[in-house]
Amino acid sequence: MNNLIKGIFIWLAIFGFLVIVFSFAEKPIKEELRNQVEAPFSTFVELVKEDKIKEVTIKGNEIIAVTKNGQVIKTTAPPNYNEIYDQLLQKGVKVSVEPQSDNMWLRTLLGWLPILLFIGLWFLMLRGLGGGGGAANRAFSFGKSRAKIYINEKPQVTFKDVAGIDEVKEEVKEIIDYLKNPEKYKKLGGRPPKGILLYGEPGVGKTLLAKAIAGEANVPFISVSGSDFVEMFVGVGAARVRDLFETAKKHAPAIIFIDELDALGRARGAGFPGGGNEEREQTLNQLLVEMDGFDSSSGIVVIGATNRPDILDRALLRPGRFDRQIYVPKPDIKGRYEILKVHARNKKLAPDVDLWVVAKATPGFTGADLENLLNEAALLAARKNKDAITMEEIEEAIDRVMIGLERKGVVITDKEKKKIALHELGHAMMTLMSENAEPLHKVTIIPRGMALGVTQQLPISDKHLYDKKELLDRILVMLGGRAAEEVFYGKEGITTGAENDLQRATDLAYRMVSLWGMSDKIGPVSVSRISNPFLGGGMEKIDISPELAREIDLEVQKLLTELYEKAKRILEENREAILAVADKLVEKETLSCEEVVRILEQFGVEVKNKCRSEDELKKEVLKEEENSQPSQEEKTEEVKTSVERDKGEDKPLKKVQNIIAKLKGKGEEKGDS
Repeated sequence: MNNLIKGIFIWLAIFGFLVIVFSFAEKPIKEELRNQVEAPFSTFVELVKEDKIKEVTIKGNEIIAVTKNGQVIKTTAPPNYNEIYDQLLQKGVKVSVEPQSDNMWLRTLLGWLPILLFIGLWFLMLRGLGGGGGAANRAFSFGKSRAKIYINEKPQVTFKDVAGIDEVKEEVKEIIDYLKNPEKYKKLGGRPPKGILLYGEPGVGKTLLAKAIAGEANVPFISVSGSDFVEMFVGVGAARVRDLFETAKKHAPAIIFIDELDALGRARGAGFPGGGNEEREQTLNQLLVEMDGFDSSSGIVVIGATNRPDILDRALLRPGRFDRQIYVPKPDIKGRYEILKVHARNKKLAPDVDLWVVAKATPGFTGADLENLLNEAALLAARKNKDAITMEEIEEAIDRVMIGLERKGVVITDKEKKKIALHELGHAMMTLMSENAEPLHKVTIIPRGMALGVTQQLPISDKHLYDKKELLDRILVMLGGRAAEEVFYGKEGITTGAENDLQRATDLAYRMVSLWGMSDKIGPVSVSRISNPFLGGGMEKIDISPELAREIDLEVQKLLTELYEKAKRILEENREAILAVADKLVEKETLSCEEVVRILEQFGVEVKNKCRSEDELKKEVLKEEENSQPSQEEKTEEVKTSVERDKGEDKPLKKVQNIIAKLKGKGEEKGDS
């Protein structure tokens, strides 16, 4: 942009200089006309009548006369006054008429001004698109690929910086190993996949993984975005694709990484009926041809990344193009812990920070979310002038990321605070009284984001399947807030605060009845389908009979009503205890699970879903990790198998047997202790 402005100023300066030059570019003035005297027109007429004028030069209305004694007089004739010319001719005066040349060049320049400006701006635009200096060489370089090529220098990211997706890393390591040692695979008749498609939700680490590939591979890494191909000129996209693969062939073996592949590889013909974006489709066709055209033995591997695999063209995904499609999932609890350790390397953490607990408290977080979480915690610690990040800042950062910013400026009356507190305690009470609900973590009435209050639950572990009991308890927790409003304020006292709770409860009930076959009356029938949520899809109805649709509606209504009545019964039975907790919540604004349970126990309330302290959470996670590790017997068996495998090779068998003996000895010592 600075170069463009500078260029415009240069062109304007040149034009101004030309205007000044041409405006003064007159014919040379005769020497005798230089010392002229201004005189009235009447004086000039008298001199003509007295026959004292020798020579006259006329330029429009301007008259320059030379008298017989050599004096030069300059005057201006009135418009349309032609009698003076007849008198001059009668007296025999030499008359010269010159055209007005003062503004002729200026008028010519002004006429050419639009064309000159257009040419100048076009030149500057071509220069900018060409990538900077050297317009003569770059003005028409639209067809050149904009890919970044890493040959000698590599991105400062390695596989050590990628955590939580070990299976994906193993798949990618195979490709890198092929590029480093192709003969190893050719010996067995294998070939590498021509293309690898990494797909998953935003933030799971697809682009980071590509950077790690660039950091690990000792081959040129060519990186380009899917949006870098199509420009406003027809044919540029296809030309850039050709240039990209030509560049890769020159540097083979090499890796081509196309980020945001959906910008280029969207299904053809999508959009208006019978048509699409012709330029983008032409670019995609060229990509398909190039991926078919280069031989797998050339050592070029294409890696694409997208979070919208559903909209990619089917021809792009067939074997021979993107042979291998790898789903990059959200990290589980162990993955989140490893990711947190990576991002905590350059952070100064206080001794009270336990990354296991943080990983436990952040289900569903992606790698990008976790990086943002620790960064927010660092900013909060700096704002408080602390020397290190404590667990307090991390918990506050979790709230900021999951719930939203704390709205301290919102003015809430005491009456509204009490109603919000009872609403949130309705959720909390259902959590504590349901065996299958996720454990309660804390309750707060501090407004955050769009919410005026929050009841936060802490999952025990990552779940991949939910049974019917868990789903029913989840709906019960959602309905607890509205039930509390009705129990403590009557049917006329219910508020709009339960809108989101009712929406989520109704949606979950519909899924149970119509999608997952959890209704005895409807039976194991799926009458609706749901595309993967991260693909932007929601529930899509299919054709069903009106009678079945009505039965589903009635079954959903029955399910919600039964759970709502159950929630009201639980609240009625513990009315006094809940009011006591509400008073404490209004006073402190935030209560932990332990504080809520302590007050309830004073009223003899026995909770079914106990609170879990940070130490208990850590023990559970460590137990899960220990169970996932191979036993001592499995390790011994693995070594024995390795020995059998190596019998034919030139390796000292005695050394391996000693290792087995040591492993057995360690196992016996552990059992004795």
